[in-house]
Amino acid sequence: PRILPILLLLLFAILPTTAQDKKKPTPKIEPRVFFAIPLGAAPGKTTKLILRGSNLDTATDVKILDGKGSVKILSKGKAGAPDKNPDKVGDTQIEIELKLDIKLSGTSISLVVVTPSGETKPHAVLIEPAIPEREPNDSFRSAQAVRLPTIIEGTIGRPKDIDLFRFDGKKGQKLHAEVLASRMGSPLDAILTLYDTKMEQIASNDDFDPAHRDAKIEIALPADGAYYLSLVDAHDSGSALHVYRLIMK
Repeated sequence: PRILPILLLLLFAILPTTAQDKKKPTPKIEPRVFFAIPLGAAPGKTTKLILRGSNLDTATDVKILDGKGSVKILSKGKAGAPDKNPDKVGDTQIEIELKLDIKLSGTSISLVVVTPSGETKPHAVLIEPAIPEREPNDSFRSAQAVRLPTIIEGTIGRPKDIDLFRFDGKKGQKLHAEVLASRMGSPLDAILTLYDTKMEQIASNDDFDPAHRDAKIEIALPADGAYYLSLVDAHDSGSALHVYRLIMK
């Protein structure tokens, strides 16, 4: 006779739990933007950008949070991840056409991708004008000639790729060379190396800040003449996703 009350108590204890389990909502898969390809767009122009991330293939809209402009989605879908690392470079992407107002000021604008599962956190896109990196530029002989100050938009496009830039400098001139890549979500782990006219190394840097993997060189040039600045990936990696902006001034 005591068994029946115990069974009833167990039944009542199980039923509410089962009901609660049935009511649990399916967790939403939040969309994320990891980085843009290229990392920036120029005010007053129309630029095609690819936004890489997770759960972006259902995007319905892209909003510009600050500044004036317009965005048009050109395509969206799944995307292959090199080295099978979607947690770092994303496995979905959307291609957009971004048109920015010519009167924009500052160094960046923020984009938000809208999906049925929610909106992404604002992602910064650089808006300072830049010149394109030009291949081949992987040797001292083929180094891309630039004039300071400049901003270069480039890619370490393949494993063991080297991007080399040549510029003229004066003795005592202060050089500031800085990579924007890791801070913007790019998988690139940059190393900068500076060579003098004799092609001898005079400075190098990898990871100047523990918060990211970008590189920076600040130095007073030792003599008049030509200088060479190389940019490589610290792990000899490279792909169309290893994008960067190089500031030289």
